[in-house]
Amino acid sequence: MTDAQPFDEALREDAGPRSGVLERVTLIMDCLGEAPGHLVLEDVAAITGLARSTTFRLLRQLADLGWVSHDAGGYVLGPRLAYRGVLSDFDGLREAASPVLGELAAATGFTAHLGIMHRGFVDYVDRTGVGARSSVPTRIGTRIYAPESTSGMAMLAWLDREEVDAVIELAGVNRPGGRDELHRELAAVRRRGGLACRDGSRHASGVSSVGAAIMGPGGPVGAVSVAHRGAIPEQVTGPLVLQAAAAIGAGLGNGAAGGPR
Repeated sequence: MTDAQPFDEALREDAGPRSGVLERVTLIMDCLGEAPGHLVLEDVAAITGLARSTTFRLLRQLADLGWVSHDAGGYVLGPRLAYRGVLSDFDGLREAASPVLGELAAATGFTAHLGIMHRGFVDYVDRTGVGARSSVPTRIGTRIYAPESTSGMAMLAWLDREEVDAVIELAGVNRPGGRDELHRELAAVRRRGGLACRDGSRHASGVSSVGAAIMGPGGPVGAVSVAHRGAIPEQVTGPLVLQAAAAIGAGLGNGAAGGPR
């Protein structure tokens, strides 16, 4: 069976009283939801009573869809659910961001995203688009290596060099250009007042993006960005993105002093 094989086909080999795919998925989600932290594959299989091979295949597909996240520590609930352990007031962030994202998308004509950073990756937890005009290939649950997204770069720019290195270590990804190049790019974000920019003409996807961090009392709690397949006028769009990030932070009752370090 391939990783893309449908759920029901993956389960035919494991006949038994629990024949429904939804019941098996529910068992896995309940198992992860009640766990105090990460669970490895063997833990999930033992707790749910499912065959190890079936558990693995379901977890892989749930991770692909954003319902489950997987890293070196094991499996946890993913960004399509209230993100546990990343932001204590996750629902408050989305509630504060939702109207601002809509206004930003309407003002710019581009797709607006809300992202949070976890273990060196950015997860999109909300998205407001403008239909087929944008054709940006993202969805709620999309996960991107933080240095490869403007949301991630905007949040990393608020951290000290040692903190950035520690976050990148968690991701376990070797980035072209290495750490020195990353820190030079973060310095450029700081010179722009915390605005991270990506020129789509330099990438195969053709997607340009502009992002800014949403600040809490202890640092960045998320980021807002706009993306478009084509050019983005940074001088016009940049201030709107910065204003949106500040408005969301204000809606959370947070105020950021100073600027990126």
